[in-house]
Amino acid sequence: MGRVTVVTDSSTCLPEALAVEFSIRVLPISSYLSEEGAAADLGGDSPLALSEEAELEELTAANRPFVTEYLAAVEHPGCDAAVVVTPAIEFAAMYRNAALAASLANRPAVAIDARTAAAGQALVVLAGAQVAAAGGDLEAVVAAIEDATRRVELVASLASLDEIRRSGPVPEEVLGAAGSSAARSVFRMSHGTVEPLGATGGAEESLETIRDAYRASTTRGVERTTVFHAGAHQLAARLEQMLGGVDFVSGFSAAMQVHTGRGVVGAAWLPRAPDR
Repeated sequence: MGRVTVVTDSSTCLPEALAVEFSIRVLPISSYLSEEGAAADLGGDSPLALSEEAELEELTAANRPFVTEYLAAVEHPGCDAAVVVTPAIEFAAMYRNAALAASLANRPAVAIDARTAAAGQALVVLAGAQVAAAGGDLEAVVAAIEDATRRVELVASLASLDEIRRSGPVPEEVLGAAGSSAARSVFRMSHGTVEPLGATGGAEESLETIRDAYRASTTRGVERTTVFHAGAHQLAARLEQMLGGVDFVSGFSAAMQVHTGRGVVGAAWLPRAPDR
């Protein structure tokens, strides 16, 4: 079998340079701003800054990639097979469209739930794309992606719980457990679940919580690490320093910012497997 392409969506915190380097096809999540009715591509490093009014109203008619868009990406000239990586089905509905497109494709195609989202999903995508770029066949690319879904960790600090309460991807019992009066709350996302790591008294303490989670799960080493943020450049730089350097830093996508609000900062990483 010839070249395998990896397809994902723009909610992934994947820098454009890496998408180009590994020939990853990134499908945009578009929406219409209710105030102006203007279409906006809410991509990975989108320069669009959401106003407080837009966040409060939220975005209407948000479009995840359609089946036809996934199908076109899978059947794009220049590849003989494709793997589509979507956010965890618990938090987004992309997987259903991707799986249907894979079943309709005129070439071998597989849809995989990343069991994470955002920057965690970016690491899962990169794990497969790196194997594909090295000439791996469909089976090898799928194996690399599925392995990454089992190991990837994401821990993030939220400035507020208001937006994520409105958007509804996280159960209220989890949000309640995080506490509502703290300056910042910290969550871990892994294996398709969200776990509160506690309420912190401020930004520095929340970064320390992320650092401690990172250190606890990387005692055997780490394959790749990223820091992501939503307009929190200083916090991201501080977290990068606390982790001892990362592979890349990315802006939180505007599509994700709708759900989480501004000021998010976090890290995602792939701990080294025991046999590596």
